[in-house]
Formats: sequence, C-alpha cells, structure tokens
Amino acid sequence: MAEFYRFPQWILTALVMIVAVCIALQTLAISYSFRRLPAGWARKVENGMECAVLAALFFFAALLGQVQYGLYGSFLLPSAYGNARQVVFLLGAVLGATAAVGTELIWPFFVIGGMAVLLPLTEAITGAAYPFFFLAALLYFLVRSVHICLLRRRELYTQISSISIKEAIDTLHTGLLFFRQSGEPLLCNRRMDALARQLTGQPLRSGLEFQRHLESGELQCGCVREVLGDQQVFRLSDASVWSISAHAIPMGRRVCVLLTADDVTARWDAVKHLARQNEALEQRGRELRHTIEHLQAICEAEEIARSKGRVHDLLGQRISLLLRALRDGQQPDEALLMDFARSLPTALREDSTPTPARRLALLRETFQGMDVSVEVRGALPEDQAVADAFAEIAVECVTNAVRHGYATRIQFHLFHNDCWRMTVTDNGLPPAGSIREGGGIGGMRRRMARLGGSMELYTSPRFRIELSVPKEAERTWLKC
Repeated sequence: MAEFYRFPQWILTALVMIVAVCIALQTLAISYSFRRLPAGWARKVENGMECAVLAALFFFAALLGQVQYGLYGSFLLPSAYGNARQVVFLLGAVLGATAAVGTELIWPFFVIGGMAVLLPLTEAITGAAYPFFFLAALLYFLVRSVHICLLRRRELYTQISSISIKEAIDTLHTGLLFFRQSGEPLLCNRRMDALARQLTGQPLRSGLEFQRHLESGELQCGCVREVLGDQQVFRLSDASVWSISAHAIPMGRRVCVLLTADDVTARWDAVKHLARQNEALEQRGRELRHTIEHLQAICEAEEIARSKGRVHDLLGQRISLLLRALRDGQQPDEALLMDFARSLPTALREDSTPTPARRLALLRETFQGMDVSVEVRGALPEDQAVADAFAEIAVECVTNAVRHGYATRIQFHLFHNDCWRMTVTDNGLPPAGSIREGGGIGGMRRRMARLGGSMELYTSPRFRIELSVPKEAERTWLKC
C-alpha cells in the first residue's frame, strides 16, 4: 500500500467513498439474497460467497484507513492484515468455485479475481501498478453489487412464495375460504371477505359461523336466497348471483373445510330468460289449441260468407236484368225467365270458381242481352289475389250501376305503375244525396283492406270508383 502515499488527499477520499458505497450496496445485495426462497445447497453457497465479498470490501476499507492514518501521522506504515487477507481470499475462492459448479455459471470466478487484489503477493508483484488494480477491483465490486441488487429484487417479485400465492388468490373472481373444523380461518381471499360482508353485514371471523349463517341465518337487506336447478344460490343487492358450496379436505389426521363462491349470474339470467320464453311458448300453445278448437266454426263461417257472396252475385245479376227490363217497359222473355229459374240452383251448387278473366267475360255476355255494355280496358293484374278481388268488385259494380243508376254503359280501366289500379265509371244517374254504404260497398272495402289497398268513391261530375293495391313486395312491407 506504499504506492498510495503518493496520491493527493482528494483521490484517497474518493476511494474511501467508493468503498463505502460498495459496502452499502453489497449489504443490500446480501439482504435480497437471504430473502429468497431456499433452493438447495448451491443457493446457500452463493449466499456465503456474497458474505465473503462483503468481508473483502471491509479489508479494502481497512487498508485505505491505514493509509489515511499514516498520512495524518506523517509516517509510512507497511501493509497490515496479511494473514486475514489471505484467509478471506481462500474462503471467497472456495465458495466462488463451489457456487460456479453448483449454479453452472462462470461469473463467480470473476469474484475470485476481484478478491485476489487483497493478497500481499498481488501487491508485491504489481508494485507501482497496484493502486490501479485496487481501483479496478473496487469498480468491479461496485458494478457487481448494483447488478446483484437488481437481479435479486426481480427474483423476489417473480418467485412463488406465500405472499405471492396470497396475492394471486386475492385476484381471483371466485371466493375462497379455507378453515379448520373449529371454524378458525386459515386462508380467505378478498372476494370471499367481500361476499361475507354483503351477506351478513360483518367481517368474516369464523368459517363455521359463516357457513351456518348461510344455511339459516338472516341475510342483509337486498340479499335473497334463491334456487337454481337443484342448488341454493344467493342473489345480492347488486343483482349478482353466487353459488356457495362446501368441500371437506383431509389433511393428515385433520379434516379442513373449503368454501368456494362461484359467480353464476350469467347462468341465472339464462335460466330466467328461458323460463320467460317457455311461458310465452305455453301461452302461444294455448292460443293455438283454442284456435284449433274453433277452427271448424271458423271454416263454417268462412264457407257461409263465401256462399252469401255467391248468392249475392248471382241473384244480383239476375234481379238487375229483370229490373232493367221492367224499367224500360219491356216484357221479360219467358224463355229467359225459365233459364234463370233452372240455372240458379245449378249455379249455386257449382263448386268450381271461374278465373277472373272468365268472370269478366261472363259478365259481358250476361248483360249484353239487356243492352248493357260492359267494357274492360287493360289487363288484369298478374297477382292472382288482386285479380280475384278486382273481378269480384267488377261484378258488384255492374250490379249496383244497373240496379241503382240505370246505367247502360260501364267501363273498367285496368293499369299499373307503382300499384295495381282499377277505375270504374258508368253513364248512370248520379246519387241524389250522400251514399249510404251497405253490404256491397262495405264488402268491396273489406277486400281492399285485406290486400292492403284502398278504395275511393266520387259522385261528381260522374260516379266513379278508384281502386289501388300495392304490388306484392310493397304489400309484404306494409304487413310487416
């Protein structure tokens, strides 16, 4: 250490400060190392090596203190602690080599090199260069201490320990309570503690008391016992639903109890939604059974309505023709009357309904003999339902025009743009007053309503009926 007497005081002071920092960091590294979980002899040897490094740093500080003391007393002192330095080096070398073998790492050998600077032999060999080796060793131990502190701190945060296990259990959404048969809690996570406070209004102190409270105790306001399937569940004030079950776990000669709380809110909502759907299906089933039971009556009523319509059309045409002849002062042809009488029962019994085009043709032929002109311009709609409705309404319009308006000419104008349309005009007498809609006009309006269409009546300057029905795609949209 004689070479250090040539350095200025500030350099020696800086070296002392570096050694002090090294000792502080190495002490922190040893603290982190011993806080790790034990993992065999290699880790224990590694911890011993860290203690040897700390002892070496104290000897570095002692040698610098000797130099400072010699400068203060103005005399040169030979290097001291020779045997102790050799013992510390040998201890560090043995521990470093053993740690390198146990951990299968090479960096413990660098520790042996740094501690070799303490040897009196190294001081004698290096001579004037010894202070530089001394400074290099200090800087190495300084960097190494920082690295060891960071490494050990990361290991502490990532290793599996009782603290880390508890933190992991606390993050679970499932509630866990592990207690002895006497009720003493051994482990309880935050979720279970929060559930206990919501259900009982008190912190969880005894697992056995909490279990009994769940079975028959009074729950807090807003908490209700429910049944989900074949198990009991608890619906809390926040609308969440929890299932709490107990499990006996043997541990040697003792038996402990584990309470688990599972969130079954999604299952509860699904079951309730399914129950509502089942109730709706049952209601629809009852309505369907009621409809089926009354289907026969409905069919009979529909058949009666169709029969009434046919009777109305057939009798209306024949009566209109007879009235026409009588109003014109003509004598009805006896052959025509006999033909009406003979064909009427047959027509009423006829089941087959002619096509809309055929009905219009028959309409023209029937009234042509009585000098009544029925003109049809345009083509019937392609939609069969609309064509049937227009044909039925045409028969009703001709009958009403001849019977009530003394018309001799009835015109039907069929066309389409955005809708199927039919316009009916005649040359008969216009109504004297407001039209009182009876069964004929009311029936026409009902046919249009079933198709989603409309019917308009105009009395001036001439009597006119306008019908419009949306086309099939638009009718479907209207019904939706």
